[in-house]
Amino acid sequence: MVEKKKAKQTKDDEEKPTAEEYAIAKDLRFSLPVKEGRLHGMDVKYFIGSEAVDKLMGSKWSGTKSNDAIFTTREKCVSYMQKLLKKNMFHRAEREKRRKDRIKDKPNKKKTKDKEDGSQPEEDPKEKKSKKEKKSKKDKDEVDEETDKKVQEKKDDKKRKEKRLKLIMPEKQYFEDGNEVYVWIYDPVNAKNFLIGLLMVLGAIALCMFPLWPEAVRIGVYYLSVAAASFVGFILCLVVVRLVLFCCIWVLTFGKHHFWFLPNLTEDVGFFDSFRPLYKHELVGKESKSIEGKKRKSKLKDQENKYISDSKKEKLSDKEDSEFELIKKEDLVENDAIEDVEDNQDRPDDNDDSRSDLEDEDKSYLESENSKKTN
Repeated sequence: MVEKKKAKQTKDDEEKPTAEEYAIAKDLRFSLPVKEGRLHGMDVKYFIGSEAVDKLMGSKWSGTKSNDAIFTTREKCVSYMQKLLKKNMFHRAEREKRRKDRIKDKPNKKKTKDKEDGSQPEEDPKEKKSKKEKKSKKDKDEVDEETDKKVQEKKDDKKRKEKRLKLIMPEKQYFEDGNEVYVWIYDPVNAKNFLIGLLMVLGAIALCMFPLWPEAVRIGVYYLSVAAASFVGFILCLVVVRLVLFCCIWVLTFGKHHFWFLPNLTEDVGFFDSFRPLYKHELVGKESKSIEGKKRKSKLKDQENKYISDSKKEKLSDKEDSEFELIKKEDLVENDAIEDVEDNQDRPDDNDDSRSDLEDEDKSYLESENSKKTN
C-alpha cells in the first residue's frame, strides 16, 4: 500500500509544473500578444506558436541574456513548450471553417464543364444593355435606402468588432513553430487586478466602520452625499421638464414640430456629451415630406447625370479607339506606298545602264553601215 501511494505521489509530482516552469509560463501569459475567441461557447484567450517561440528566444532565459541559458535554439523552445502543453498550461486548437470557405471548397459543376470544353461564354450587346439598365434601376432604389443603410452599417461594424474567432478542440495535441493556435488554460491573477480587489475589500471594511470615523470626516461625507443626491434629483427633474415641454409643443402644433430640450440627456453617451446639443428641432408633415422628396429627386438627377456622363465617356473612348485604328491603317498604307516609291527610285539606275548599252550598240551598227556605203 505504501509503495502504491509513493508511486502515485511521484506521478503527481511529475505532472505538476516546477517553479521555473510556472515563472516562464507566467511571463509568457502576460507578455505574449493575446486575442479573444470562442471555444464550445466559452470565451477563451489564444496565442500563436511562432510568436511564443520568438518571445522565449528574446527572454531572460535565452542565451543572449544569461549564461545559464535554457533556450539556445528554436528547437529547444519547441520541446519546452511541448512539456508545458503536457502539463496542461495550454492546449492546441484549430480555426473553425466559415460557410464561405466551405462553399468555396465545393467545386461548381458549371465551371468544371467550361474548363473541360475550354470555351468561355461571350456576352451579347443586348445583355450588356439590359445589365446597365438594371444597374441604373438599382441605383435609383438605393438612393431611398441610403439613410437606413448607414444606420445598419454602423450596427454591423459594431457586431463585427464583437465577433470572435470560433475555435475547435482537435484530438491531436502537439506544439509547432508555426501559425497554429493555442488556448491558455493557465490564468494567474494579475498584480493590477489583485491590488484593485484588495482596495475594494478595504473600502468595504472602512464603510462598515463609519461610526468610528472622526466627526470632521463624517460631516464632510454627509455634505458630499447630499450634493450627489441633489444632483441626481436635478437630472430627474430635467427629464420630466423636457418631456412636458415636448408634449406641450407637440399638442399646440398638432404634431408638426418636434422640439427636444437636451436630446442626449437620456442617451447612452458620455457625461459631457449628454448636455450637447442644447436642443433639437424637427418639422414633421407635408413640408418635411416635400423637402425630403426634393432631396431625393436631386440625388436621382445627380445619379442619372453621372450615368449619362459615364456612358458618353465610354462612347468617346470607343470612338477614339476606332479612330486610332483607322489612323494606324492609313499609316501602314502610306508606309507601303513610300517603300514602293523608294524601290522604283532604286530601279532606274539599272534601267539607265541598260539604255546606255543599247545606245552604244546602235551607234556601232550605224558606223558599220556608213563605212560600208563609203566603200
